[in-house]
Amino acid sequence: MFRKSRSEVIIVPKFDEIDKQILRLLQKDGRMAYKDIAEKLGKAPATIKNRIMKMMHAGIIRSFVPLLNYRALGYSLSAIILIQAKPGKLNELASLIKGMDNITNAYEVTGEYDLVLIGRFRDESHLADFVRKLLDSDFVARTVTSMIIKTHKEDPRIPIK
Repeated sequence: MFRKSRSEVIIVPKFDEIDKQILRLLQKDGRMAYKDIAEKLGKAPATIKNRIMKMMHAGIIRSFVPLLNYRALGYSLSAIILIQAKPGKLNELASLIKGMDNITNAYEVTGEYDLVLIGRFRDESHLADFVRKLLDSDFVARTVTSMIIKTHKEDPRIPIK
């Protein structure tokens, strides 16, 4: 059992080595067919499908999405934005940010700032407009923005032990 958020508790079903092997294979290729996974693990395709569905239902697998090259899609600038919310406005701010398509990650954090955002922008003007929109809202006290000049690692995969 673990907490997905402050109010939501998820009960993790029995999770064994076969499930871990499935996850390792899917992390290498999220498009791998049940049949191919089954052959590699010596199991029936229906067994693999059922286990994947179980992990999806439990929230272990949230989605299958491609890893995109943002630059190739016209988002040549990435930025990290620290936000200090106005008192009592954090939940409203978080709701506002959830609807902003160019924000790929948003984290509530401890310390001087309340939220850390990672966003993808077409150019400096697009980023400036975004930050102005944040500051013009009734939810933001201040921001600090850093443009990412070089990415050394960007990989959502983790070791499955």
